[in-house]
Amino acid sequence: MKYHRYRYSFKKWINRKRKWDPLEHEKKGQKYYDILPSLYYSNQTYGALNKCWLGFVIAKDKEEWDKLVMYARRIQKFERQLGREITDFSNWGIE
Repeated sequence: MKYHRYRYSFKKWINRKRKWDPLEHEKKGQKYYDILPSLYYSNQTYGALNKCWLGFVIAKDKEEWDKLVMYARRIQKFERQLGREITDFSNWGIE
């Protein structure tokens, strides 16, 4: 085995140019911002809201009224969490 290839001298480690940074590997970016009170990230909630709207449209086309009510309530819940204007489903008979 060529173990010497993987040896790292202590002197080299002490004198390295790049100093130790405790936040070096902290995750950054839009994906990791804005944790909501529901303990989900805002982008996760937007994704769930988008899927609920898609399910609502499909349930409306297939005339599945029980699923329509379920998706409408979820849409309103996610909009409340995100602080957006809540969609009115009163014309569908949903509060």
